[in-house]
Amino acid sequence: MRGGRGGSNFAGMSDRREFLGWLGAAAAAGLAWPRSVAALERRLGAGGLLPSAAAAAGVGARSGAAGSFGPGPGDDDFWELVRQEFLIPSDRLYLNVGTLGPQPRVVLDAAVEHMRRVAMTYPPGVDWSGLEQALGALLHAQPAGFAFPRNTTEGMSFVANGLELKAGDEILTTTHEHIGGLCPWQLVAKRHGLTLRELPLPVPPADAGQLVDVFRKAVTRRTRVVSVSHVTFTTGLVMPVRELVDLLRPRGIVVVVDGAHPPGLMPLDLGALDPDFYASSPHKWLLAPQGTGFLWLREEWRTRLWPSVGSGDWDNLKLGAQRFNHLGTLDESRLAGLAAALAFHQAIGPERVHARIRELRRRLAEGLATVPGVTVVSPPDDGLVAGMVAFTTGRVPALELQQRLEKSANMRTRVIGEHGYGWMRLSPHIYNSPAEMDRAVELIRKELA
Repeated sequence: MRGGRGGSNFAGMSDRREFLGWLGAAAAAGLAWPRSVAALERRLGAGGLLPSAAAAAGVGARSGAAGSFGPGPGDDDFWELVRQEFLIPSDRLYLNVGTLGPQPRVVLDAAVEHMRRVAMTYPPGVDWSGLEQALGALLHAQPAGFAFPRNTTEGMSFVANGLELKAGDEILTTTHEHIGGLCPWQLVAKRHGLTLRELPLPVPPADAGQLVDVFRKAVTRRTRVVSVSHVTFTTGLVMPVRELVDLLRPRGIVVVVDGAHPPGLMPLDLGALDPDFYASSPHKWLLAPQGTGFLWLREEWRTRLWPSVGSGDWDNLKLGAQRFNHLGTLDESRLAGLAAALAFHQAIGPERVHARIRELRRRLAEGLATVPGVTVVSPPDDGLVAGMVAFTTGRVPALELQQRLEKSANMRTRVIGEHGYGWMRLSPHIYNSPAEMDRAVELIRKELA
């Protein structure tokens, strides 16, 4: 599984068996969280998507057709049970998972359990191979390509600092990049005399081809790197990564993807996309603890990229991407939480999660479009947008509207003030309900009246 070029042929830990075995091994080691996942599955009646999770944890499995979809995005009873797994107060309207995902109870418990064992002087360590396998299964990627920085920013910094670029080389990016994906390039450009160009994108674009054309027209003989967000933090626009790879790789241009959002939000096949680098933050839509990130490296880069941190075996090329995990003493509890977050996501069912988020996002967008003074700037086409709704706020500045909503309704939003946009952004998840989407729209309507 550690060989080969892409990852799309990696269906997922031997069709779930290795993943379930990993949960079983964790339970056998005396960890409590795998049993919590199994108990959650029984409560949800999840239709057999992970029917053997309970058996792997030693507490008995339910019957059910493997892979069946089970409850749909509109099954209110099911999603109310899911909501109960979160510690979000009942009066809190949280619509900012695009910044930070609240951890479900099992994820929090897994991290705390790990910290407690460390304090008892019996640290359980990290099953690095199992974590790589579980993440590879979800994202259809070679497990050997993963390293685990703290977040997207750190992963992007590893790439920017590790590439061999020289004065006069050009980096292309866009005017819709988060600081975590932009500042690493600003830093190396200033330090090494590189040219960094930020390309405007149409808002919203007519189609994916229009986005590819932006780069086709901008590439020069000096272009060495193109760095883009897979899903932009500004509007939720889904960038055509595979098409960009097809355009740029034949020209010898490195494709770096800020993938902070897609894991947990939408289907993701890293093997099919095949970028050179893909950095992400599972602490968003995958609902993992703060400080959990990953960086996926295409096979050739696992030995070519220079490490940014020097520690033991930094130059042991046989380790491949694992060299980038050698950062000295680190907080392994966050990785225990990531493991639990992956299990939680699988227990509910990725397809079910994705469908629920699409339904909630669409309901928000359609409702906001009826509010006088609001213009939705996120793409209207479901194929071009994921998870988030960004919009203008009329005569009330977005920051003022945010403060009003927080004070009057305990509602958490995000203002997109970067790049001078001045938009508001809402991002729902599975702990939200359709009724909350309607309430959010009416609260905004009232404040803008």
